[in-house]
Amino acid sequence: MLFDLDKYMKILTKMLKENPKEVFLPKYFTRLPYSRPNDAKDFVDFLNWGIVQKVVEKKMSILRVVKDGVLTKESTDINFDEAKTYYKQGHTLLLRYAERSHPLLKMLADDFSESFKTEVDIQLYCTPEGHNAFGWHYDVEDVFIIQTRGSKRYTIRPNTVHPRPLLASMPEDLEYEKESGELFLDILLKEGDWLYIPSGWWHVARTQTESMHISIGLMPRSAIDILNFLPKYMAHQPYWRLRLPFHKDFNNEEDEIKFYQETFQRLGEDLATHVMDPHFIREFLSHINNKKSQLRFSKKRN
Repeated sequence: MLFDLDKYMKILTKMLKENPKEVFLPKYFTRLPYSRPNDAKDFVDFLNWGIVQKVVEKKMSILRVVKDGVLTKESTDINFDEAKTYYKQGHTLLLRYAERSHPLLKMLADDFSESFKTEVDIQLYCTPEGHNAFGWHYDVEDVFIIQTRGSKRYTIRPNTVHPRPLLASMPEDLEYEKESGELFLDILLKEGDWLYIPSGWWHVARTQTESMHISIGLMPRSAIDILNFLPKYMAHQPYWRLRLPFHKDFNNEEDEIKFYQETFQRLGEDLATHVMDPHFIREFLSHINNKKSQLRFSKKRN
């Protein structure tokens, strides 16, 4: 299945002012943070108080009310006036799945979703001056941030504690205190600027002036997705329907372990033959490109 890059990534191309495959995709995507000033000015009107009101009143997106790292409330049933009251008290308003509630944001999500063959979660952040949503953290998703109002300073560093995180591997305690990696980027985002943060990179955002930004979260496929596909494919291979003789008597534990080592070796050799087969690869690509992913995005993103 050939990927026609010119058909997709229209918004990213517009923000880069060049073809993504020339520099951004080979050098930065999934590897390094990247930022450009002014080149997202065409999208600053995708987030303002009018759009926030429409998204809140639609009641299809989740509103999280957060103040300096502490979650105050989370609901789809907070009205706009109540939300603004929280905001005036120093709370950040964070709207998850905002693409469900406004056509401009859906268009944004659809473009990135089609471009990267994954589901996309658009989050809207409205943060009053002098406050922050979260402290140091990292995300499972790769995140594109478009600053639409005010300014926010981002400090970013690599993750040596838990690189390349997956949702299934995320710990309860991120253990930032164990991080020893050096600071990589310290940048002030102003209206019309944008920033890309790869999955797993530590970052903290500090509001400078009353701030609004759009966070586009996507989760590109990982090697673990091959394992998710294998049961579906290998169930059609007779050798892999072999029954394991758990009833078999062994003289001792060593004999039992040796039996399974030999069995697993034969299965591994057979598996290696299958995964190198062009037919397997075509089936895998069809699976990941066409199947609706069942991603559950992380909640802490800024």
